[in-house]
Amino acid sequence: YIDVMFLCDEWKSSKGGLSSFNREFAVNLAKTTSDSIKVHCYVSQSDKRSRKDAKKHGVNLITARSIPGSCDPIDWLKIPPPELPNPDIVVGHGRKFGTPAYCIVQTAKCKWMHFVHVFCEDLGKFKATQNAAVDTIAENEKKHKSEIALCKAANAVFAVGSRLQQRYSKCLRHVKVERITPGILQKFSNESTQLVKDEAGNKFAVFMFGRDSYEDLALKGYDIVANAIASLGTKFELTFVGSSEGQQRKTEKWFLENSRITREKLTIRSYCNEQDELKMMFHESDVVVVPSRTEGFGMVALEAISAAIPVLVTTESGIAEALHEVEGGKCVIVESDDAKEWAQRIKQLSDQSLEQRENNAKLLRRNYKKTFRWRKECEKFKRMIENLAESSTGMFTNNLSVISWLLLVFSTL
Repeated sequence: YIDVMFLCDEWKSSKGGLSSFNREFAVNLAKTTSDSIKVHCYVSQSDKRSRKDAKKHGVNLITARSIPGSCDPIDWLKIPPPELPNPDIVVGHGRKFGTPAYCIVQTAKCKWMHFVHVFCEDLGKFKATQNAAVDTIAENEKKHKSEIALCKAANAVFAVGSRLQQRYSKCLRHVKVERITPGILQKFSNESTQLVKDEAGNKFAVFMFGRDSYEDLALKGYDIVANAIASLGTKFELTFVGSSEGQQRKTEKWFLENSRITREKLTIRSYCNEQDELKMMFHESDVVVVPSRTEGFGMVALEAISAAIPVLVTTESGIAEALHEVEGGKCVIVESDDAKEWAQRIKQLSDQSLEQRENNAKLLRRNYKKTFRWRKECEKFKRMIENLAESSTGMFTNNLSVISWLLLVFSTL
């Protein structure tokens, strides 16, 4: 068996994008390669429920031990776990988990596969700051350089989706950037979760999911959809799910001050980190929107597609690039950040019957699943793992040959 160890801060994917991708990919890799690869996930924190869930899916969950003098759980991942001191392959994600992966490589002398999830220079264009002394463009240029340095140091680089693959390929002329496009998320696609909706409902519920960190509010395009809803009739309501605990009024204030939406048409909910609750909210919505001004991929859109919920996504996203390859996928892409265009697309959806919207959402899920299969992506990843593992074995064998030759020479002296 080849021991492959993923690095992440958690297993249960309560923090969204990166941890959701890590969990789904680890689960599907374990399912696809159980005959030749042992999949481990090294996390900075876990609970009994997470460990049980990982085991059920064939993944060995290892929890890092705290380091004296360090309060940062990410630091704890820099030391290989006693349970697996010498993995064959370590898998890191972005700047956050790339550095711990590098540290493990130095100790364990293993191979390193690195995933990129965002393109920092794109983010820097739209990130805001409350500190006049901070230049978000300069700050994200530094982050971009760090990401590039990690890519150059890794043994293999993977981008989540074709958008990021194209971006990083231009920056890494001498590094082949591979692509992994996530498939349908099984935990959201269970047909038994389908709920009966009232066709006669007189409201049209638009849902946005995200975080309310100040620097990301404009980046995520929340104001675009808020203005779109403001321009539509009283039938249309917006629910934003992503406020920090106890900060709902503060988040509401941002929307009221930065868009024309009124309090009557806006509902603010706290960030949701329970998947069952998230699924319920998906089915409470008539459409899930992802209006980001730039987005590396957009896992929340894929979660909604997996649940067969109607979506509208920004053209400036990795999920939009993927949907261009899916039959019928272009129909849910909004090619503008103009609130009028978003309002028009939301209105067009509301004019369809409930049955028509549900059938279209199910068809999109089916077509996406045909185009991007986890098995195919995992088999490609497996081949690269085996190639890296073989190169390590080859080096080890060559070193033994040299040592044997030297011993033979010295024995004849």
